[in-house]
Amino acid sequence: MTRPILLACAAGACFVTGASAQVFIIEDGNSTAAFDVTAGGQFSWIVDGGSELFNQDFYFRAGNMLDEASVTSTALIGAVPTDTNPFSDPRDDTLSVLYRDLAAGLEFEIRYGLSGGTPGSRTADLAEQIIIRNLLPSANAVSFFQYVDFDLGGTSTGDMGWIDNGRVANQVDAALGISVAETVVVPAPSHYSVANFPNILNLFSDGLPSTLDDNAGPVFDDVTWSFQWDFVLDPGGSFLISKDKLITPAPASLALVGIAGLVARRRRR
Repeated sequence: MTRPILLACAAGACFVTGASAQVFIIEDGNSTAAFDVTAGGQFSWIVDGGSELFNQDFYFRAGNMLDEASVTSTALIGAVPTDTNPFSDPRDDTLSVLYRDLAAGLEFEIRYGLSGGTPGSRTADLAEQIIIRNLLPSANAVSFFQYVDFDLGGTSTGDMGWIDNGRVANQVDAALGISVAETVVVPAPSHYSVANFPNILNLFSDGLPSTLDDNAGPVFDDVTWSFQWDFVLDPGGSFLISKDKLITPAPASLALVGIAGLVARRRRR
Protein backbone atom coordinates (compact mmCIF):
# COMPACT_ATOMS: atom_id res chain seq x y z
CA MET A 1 0.00 0.00 0.00
CA THR A 2 1.34 3.43 -0.99
CA ARG A 3 -0.26 6.64 0.23
CA PRO A 4 0.68 10.22 1.06
CA ILE A 5 0.97 11.02 4.75
CA LEU A 6 -1.21 13.92 5.82
CA LEU A 7 -0.65 13.74 9.55
CA ALA A 8 1.81 11.38 11.21
CA CYS A 9 2.30 10.98 14.95
CA ALA A 10 5.03 9.25 16.91
CA ALA A 11 5.85 9.31 20.62
CA GLY A 12 3.32 12.08 21.21
CA ALA A 13 4.67 14.36 18.46
CA CYS A 14 2.80 15.03 15.22
CA PHE A 15 4.18 16.30 11.94
CA VAL A 16 2.25 17.69 8.99
CA THR A 17 3.46 16.14 5.74
CA GLY A 18 2.16 15.75 2.21
CA ALA A 19 3.16 17.25 -1.15
CA SER A 20 5.88 19.37 0.50
CA ALA A 21 6.73 16.64 3.02
CA GLN A 22 9.93 16.72 4.98
CA VAL A 23 9.09 14.30 7.81
CA PHE A 24 7.97 10.73 7.21
CA ILE A 25 7.01 8.09 9.76
CA ILE A 26 7.22 4.33 9.29
CA GLU A 27 5.79 1.88 11.82
CA ASP A 28 5.75 -1.84 12.43
CA GLY A 29 4.99 -3.96 15.49
CA ASN A 30 6.32 -2.24 18.60
CA SER A 31 8.48 0.21 16.68
CA THR A 32 8.29 3.64 15.02
CA ALA A 33 10.99 5.47 13.06
CA ALA A 34 10.93 9.11 11.93
CA PHE A 35 12.94 10.78 9.15
CA ASP A 36 13.42 14.36 8.07
CA VAL A 37 14.31 13.69 4.47
CA THR A 38 15.55 17.23 3.75
CA ALA A 39 17.44 18.05 6.95
CA GLY A 40 19.48 15.55 8.91
CA GLY A 41 17.97 12.17 8.06
CA GLN A 42 16.61 9.83 10.74
CA PHE A 43 16.02 11.54 14.07
CA SER A 44 13.92 9.05 16.02
CA TRP A 45 13.54 5.32 16.62
CA ILE A 46 10.99 4.36 19.26
CA VAL A 47 10.86 0.76 20.51
CA ASP A 48 8.17 -0.19 23.04
CA GLY A 49 7.75 3.48 23.89
CA GLY A 50 11.46 4.03 24.55
CA SER A 51 13.51 6.52 22.52
CA GLU A 52 16.72 4.91 21.25
CA LEU A 53 18.20 7.01 18.42
CA PHE A 54 19.24 10.67 18.23
CA ASN A 55 20.44 10.93 14.62
CA GLN A 56 21.56 9.02 11.55
CA ASP A 57 22.65 10.78 8.38
CA PHE A 58 24.75 10.08 5.29
CA TYR A 59 27.60 12.23 3.95
CA PHE A 60 29.64 12.14 0.77
CA ARG A 61 32.58 13.67 -1.05
CA ALA A 62 33.28 13.42 -4.77
CA GLY A 63 35.35 15.02 -7.50
CA ASN A 64 36.95 18.29 -6.36
CA MET A 65 34.88 18.67 -3.18
CA LEU A 66 37.05 19.91 -0.30
CA ASP A 67 34.62 18.85 2.45
CA GLU A 68 31.84 16.36 2.98
CA ALA A 69 28.19 17.23 2.35
CA SER A 70 25.05 15.69 3.79
CA VAL A 71 23.01 13.63 1.36
CA THR A 72 19.87 15.25 2.81
CA SER A 73 21.17 18.66 1.68
CA THR A 74 21.02 17.62 -1.98
CA ALA A 75 17.95 17.82 -4.21
CA LEU A 76 15.10 15.60 -3.01
CA ILE A 77 13.58 13.88 -6.03
CA GLY A 78 10.99 11.81 -4.17
CA ALA A 79 10.08 10.02 -0.94
CA VAL A 80 7.60 7.15 -0.89
CA PRO A 81 6.38 5.23 2.19
CA THR A 82 4.92 1.77 1.58
CA ASP A 83 3.43 -1.14 3.50
CA THR A 84 5.10 -4.49 2.81
CA ASN A 85 3.06 -6.62 5.24
CA PRO A 86 -0.56 -5.37 5.00
CA PHE A 87 -2.08 -8.54 6.41
CA SER A 88 -0.17 -8.52 9.70
CA ASP A 89 0.32 -4.77 10.19
CA PRO A 90 -1.53 -2.29 7.92
CA ARG A 91 0.89 0.60 8.44
CA ASP A 92 3.69 1.92 6.26
CA ASP A 93 6.86 0.08 7.29
CA THR A 94 9.21 1.04 4.46
CA LEU A 95 10.49 4.38 3.17
CA SER A 96 12.27 4.86 -0.16
CA VAL A 97 14.00 8.19 -0.83
CA LEU A 98 15.80 9.48 -3.93
CA TYR A 99 18.32 12.36 -3.96
CA ARG A 100 20.30 13.92 -6.80
CA ASP A 101 23.37 16.17 -6.86
CA LEU A 102 24.07 17.29 -10.42
CA ALA A 103 27.23 19.18 -9.48
CA ALA A 104 28.77 16.02 -8.03
CA GLY A 105 27.20 13.87 -10.74
CA LEU A 106 25.63 11.52 -8.19
CA GLU A 107 22.25 10.03 -7.35
CA PHE A 108 21.45 8.42 -3.99
CA GLU A 109 18.56 5.98 -3.54
CA ILE A 110 17.98 4.94 0.09
CA ARG A 111 15.51 2.33 1.31
CA TYR A 112 14.65 1.88 5.00
CA GLY A 113 12.71 -1.23 6.05
CA LEU A 114 11.41 -1.41 9.63
CA SER A 115 10.54 -4.73 11.29
CA GLY A 116 9.16 -4.27 14.79
CA GLY A 117 8.98 -7.00 17.40
CA THR A 118 6.04 -8.11 19.51
CA PRO A 119 4.90 -5.63 22.17
CA GLY A 120 7.14 -5.79 25.22
CA SER A 121 9.97 -7.65 23.46
CA ARG A 122 12.18 -4.51 23.28
CA THR A 123 13.38 -5.84 19.92
CA ALA A 124 13.25 -4.16 16.51
CA ASP A 125 15.18 -4.26 13.24
CA LEU A 126 15.93 -1.61 10.61
CA ALA A 127 17.36 -2.76 7.28
CA GLU A 128 18.90 -0.23 4.91
CA GLN A 129 19.99 -0.38 1.29
CA ILE A 130 21.79 2.52 -0.39
CA ILE A 131 22.44 2.69 -4.13
CA ILE A 132 24.85 5.39 -5.35
CA ARG A 133 24.79 6.05 -9.11
CA ASN A 134 27.21 7.96 -11.29
CA LEU A 135 25.44 10.42 -13.61
CA LEU A 136 28.64 11.61 -15.27
CA PRO A 137 30.00 10.43 -18.64
CA SER A 138 33.36 9.91 -16.91
CA ALA A 139 34.66 8.00 -13.89
CA ASN A 140 33.70 9.46 -10.50
CA ALA A 141 35.76 8.93 -7.31
CA VAL A 142 33.46 8.89 -4.27
CA SER A 143 33.83 8.72 -0.50
CA PHE A 144 30.55 7.88 1.24
CA PHE A 145 29.95 8.01 5.00
CA GLN A 146 27.26 6.79 7.35
CA TYR A 147 27.06 8.64 10.68
CA VAL A 148 25.10 7.21 13.65
CA ASP A 149 24.31 8.59 17.11
CA PHE A 150 22.25 6.28 19.34
CA ASP A 151 21.07 7.54 22.74
CA LEU A 152 19.88 4.23 24.19
CA GLY A 153 17.05 4.65 26.65
CA GLY A 154 16.82 8.32 25.67
CA THR A 155 20.07 9.24 27.45
CA SER A 156 23.47 10.14 26.01
CA THR A 157 25.47 8.86 29.01
CA GLY A 158 26.36 5.44 30.40
CA ASP A 159 26.83 3.69 27.05
CA MET A 160 29.75 1.68 25.70
CA GLY A 161 30.46 1.35 21.97
CA TRP A 162 32.96 -0.58 19.84
CA ILE A 163 33.40 -1.97 16.33
CA ASP A 164 34.14 -5.62 15.53
CA ASN A 165 36.00 -6.72 12.38
CA GLY A 166 35.66 -3.26 10.85
CA ARG A 167 32.01 -3.86 9.93
CA VAL A 168 29.89 -4.53 13.07
CA ALA A 169 29.16 -1.57 15.35
CA ASN A 170 27.95 -2.35 18.88
CA GLN A 171 26.52 -0.13 21.59
CA VAL A 172 25.18 -1.17 25.00
CA ASP A 173 23.63 0.62 27.96
CA ALA A 174 24.37 -1.81 30.78
CA ALA A 175 22.26 0.00 33.37
CA LEU A 176 19.15 0.02 31.17
CA GLY A 177 19.79 -3.39 29.63
CA ILE A 178 19.54 -2.20 26.00
CA SER A 179 21.88 -2.94 23.10
CA VAL A 180 22.09 -2.19 19.40
CA ALA A 181 24.26 -3.83 16.76
CA GLU A 182 24.68 -2.69 13.19
CA THR A 183 26.15 -5.09 10.64
CA VAL A 184 27.42 -4.01 7.25
CA VAL A 185 26.34 -6.89 5.04
CA VAL A 186 28.06 -5.74 1.83
CA PRO A 187 30.55 -4.38 1.04
CA ALA A 188 33.08 -4.11 3.86
CA PRO A 189 33.80 -0.46 4.73
CA SER A 190 37.11 1.08 3.68
CA HIS A 191 37.40 2.80 7.07
CA TYR A 192 35.45 3.14 10.32
CA SER A 193 35.52 4.93 13.66
CA VAL A 194 33.77 5.00 17.03
CA ALA A 195 34.13 8.18 19.10
CA ASN A 196 32.40 10.48 21.55
CA PHE A 197 30.00 13.11 20.25
CA PRO A 198 30.69 15.41 18.39
CA ASN A 199 34.17 14.33 17.25
CA ILE A 200 33.09 12.43 14.13
CA LEU A 201 30.34 14.88 13.20
CA ASN A 202 32.84 17.75 13.29
CA LEU A 203 34.87 16.04 10.55
CA PHE A 204 32.05 16.64 8.08
CA SER A 205 32.12 20.43 8.47
CA ASP A 206 35.80 21.28 8.97
CA GLY A 207 36.49 22.41 5.40
CA LEU A 208 38.85 19.50 4.75
CA PRO A 209 38.52 16.08 3.11
CA SER A 210 38.21 13.53 5.92
CA THR A 211 39.24 9.89 6.34
CA LEU A 212 38.03 7.94 9.38
CA ASP A 213 40.79 6.80 11.76
CA ASP A 214 39.82 3.08 12.09
CA ASN A 215 39.38 3.42 15.86
CA ALA A 216 37.49 0.32 17.06
CA GLY A 217 37.03 1.51 20.64
CA PRO A 218 35.74 0.87 23.17
CA VAL A 219 34.33 4.35 23.80
CA PHE A 220 32.17 5.28 26.79
CA ASP A 221 29.21 7.62 27.48
CA ASP A 222 27.96 9.60 24.42
CA VAL A 223 28.87 7.10 21.71
CA THR A 224 28.78 7.73 17.96
CA TRP A 225 30.15 5.74 15.05
CA SER A 226 30.74 6.03 11.34
CA PHE A 227 31.56 3.81 8.36
CA GLN A 228 33.32 5.04 5.20
CA TRP A 229 33.34 3.54 1.71
CA ASP A 230 35.82 4.72 -0.95
CA PHE A 231 35.17 3.67 -4.55
CA VAL A 232 35.34 4.76 -8.17
CA LEU A 233 32.19 4.61 -10.29
CA ASP A 234 32.38 3.99 -14.01
CA PRO A 235 30.17 6.15 -16.26
CA GLY A 236 26.60 5.09 -15.50
CA GLY A 237 27.88 2.73 -12.79
CA SER A 238 26.39 2.12 -9.34
CA PHE A 239 27.52 1.04 -5.86
CA LEU A 240 25.27 -0.89 -3.45
CA ILE A 241 25.56 -0.81 0.36
CA SER A 242 23.45 -3.12 2.51
CA LYS A 243 23.27 -2.76 6.32
CA ASP A 244 21.11 -3.93 9.18
CA LYS A 245 20.50 -2.53 12.70
CA LEU A 246 19.07 -4.66 15.49
CA ILE A 247 17.92 -3.37 18.89
CA THR A 248 17.56 -6.03 21.60
CA PRO A 249 17.69 -6.34 25.38
CA ALA A 250 21.38 -6.38 26.28
CA PRO A 251 22.74 -9.93 26.72
CA ALA A 252 24.04 -10.52 30.23
CA SER A 253 27.60 -10.91 28.94
CA LEU A 254 27.49 -7.51 27.24
CA ALA A 255 25.97 -5.88 30.30
CA LEU A 256 28.79 -7.27 32.47
CA VAL A 257 31.41 -6.02 30.01
CA GLY A 258 29.78 -2.59 29.99
CA ILE A 259 29.69 -2.37 33.79
CA ALA A 260 33.34 -3.48 34.06
CA GLY A 261 34.36 -0.86 31.52
CA LEU A 262 32.56 1.93 33.32
CA VAL A 263 34.07 0.91 36.66
CA ALA A 264 37.58 0.82 35.16
CA ARG A 265 37.07 4.24 33.63
CA ARG A 266 35.95 5.74 36.94
CA ARG A 267 39.02 4.25 38.64
CA ARG A 268 41.32 5.85 36.05
CA ARG A 269 39.66 9.20 36.71
